[in-house]
Amino acid sequence: MKKSFILLILISSYCINSFAGNGDSIFNMTYVHNLYITFPYPNFYDSLINTNVTDVYLKVNILFNNEAYTDVGIKVKGNSSFNNPSQKKSFKLDFNEYVQGQDIHGLKKLNFNNSFKDPSFMREKLANDFLIDHGIPAPRSTYCNVYMNNQLWGIYTIIEEIDDEFCDHWFGSNDGNLFKGDPHGDLRWKGSSTQSLYETEYELKNNSTANDWSDLISLIDVINNTPNANLPSLLDTKMNTALFMKQWAALNMFSSLDSYIGSGHNYYLYHDTVTDKFQWIAWDNNEAFGSFKNSLSTTQLKNIDIYFLNNPTSKPLCNNMLLNSAYKNMYNSAYCELKSDFNNTYFDPKIDSIKNIIQQNVYNDPKKFYSNTMFDSSFNYDLTLSGPGGLVVFGIKNFIATRANSIQTSFASNNVTCWPLNTNNEHIDQTIILYPNPSSGLVHIKSDEKIESIEIIDLAGKSLYKTSLVINNNIDLSHLTRGFYILKINHSHIQKILLD
Repeated sequence: MKKSFILLILISSYCINSFAGNGDSIFNMTYVHNLYITFPYPNFYDSLINTNVTDVYLKVNILFNNEAYTDVGIKVKGNSSFNNPSQKKSFKLDFNEYVQGQDIHGLKKLNFNNSFKDPSFMREKLANDFLIDHGIPAPRSTYCNVYMNNQLWGIYTIIEEIDDEFCDHWFGSNDGNLFKGDPHGDLRWKGSSTQSLYETEYELKNNSTANDWSDLISLIDVINNTPNANLPSLLDTKMNTALFMKQWAALNMFSSLDSYIGSGHNYYLYHDTVTDKFQWIAWDNNEAFGSFKNSLSTTQLKNIDIYFLNNPTSKPLCNNMLLNSAYKNMYNSAYCELKSDFNNTYFDPKIDSIKNIIQQNVYNDPKKFYSNTMFDSSFNYDLTLSGPGGLVVFGIKNFIATRANSIQTSFASNNVTCWPLNTNNEHIDQTIILYPNPSSGLVHIKSDEKIESIEIIDLAGKSLYKTSLVINNNIDLSHLTRGFYILKINHSHIQKILLD
């Protein structure tokens, strides 16, 4: 099988967390993979489609880049990506379903997505790569030509499975409960007496023998039933809230509304046994860049407010956080950290690189949803797709430019200032160091110059107080509520600190 090798650029991002080992040889490649699936019968398609009803894997043999695997499980997956007239359905492979211990390069499962509603084939990859590049847990992705019984079925996006291997890579443990927020995981309180009330709204993906949901129910209890002033002190013992803030900000930035902030699902929660806190994991970003309308107009999708929540009372995690000033400041700061990279300077080279890699494979796809012309146009022009209502998908590069401007407008209208940024577009003045940071109150300032004045400023730019009383370069901030603050030192040096 001939592979078209090209320059090593960005087909698989390298994450801050540095995945070493499992799956690297799949996701860090710079060419489109080839997968040959052999079904044991000629009329395989109806049987494959029927797995949507039975939820039982069919047994197939595969050849992945000339590597042979026998008795691999396959079944279709997806909701809207399945319910369309095309034969090109998304599917999942499970290498461990019928052969105990079998894996592919250290991974047990792989997802193959069909890019339904995405003429660019890039929305999910670009969004997930952005998250990973910024240290936010998300699945890796790459591309693959799929053949079924030697017939080219088209180019698919391979998406990493959220499972034990994923959790071990990101969090250093894999034995805690892993919940998927589907079908309706909005984190609303349903009482503590009946676990079954939650079992219809979420999926426990592991530890099925124990089937103990008490940790998730306890988290939901804190989210919904804690007095708002006390929310940070209790919720932070249950959940990595700082990392969740970055997830949330990114979802808003991408107008990715088929998510918790919009439709109220499409995420995982992993109970990290190292920290004893839940970790939020992004999932199913295939409708990022405003493809999931959520009853909004095209103009509204490009201009959603930074605090947008669809039906806020049905999103108690975000809604209650926004009602708490410390959490709102944390969210503002997380957004500030990410938005400096949400621009065409960051994305356009990545888009162009991926396009060069996949373009001919897209052209050759006999079952793709859109024409070659629509693929080529999907980066710079909004397109109206065929079907009821004439769905509009945004040109990715144009969306990024428009959305970046609308984010700036939203920050201004909400009186939020991402300040200060130094000349290197960083939030930290490297000439002065604060520690510990985060701090519970007492902060030491390491500086070669004498500290003569300190001004404390919140993230909205409001000056809280000034002082010239600095003893041994220490300052006590314990009287402030938890959250992010700006310290202006000697009228010129700027530092950010988190009080926890």
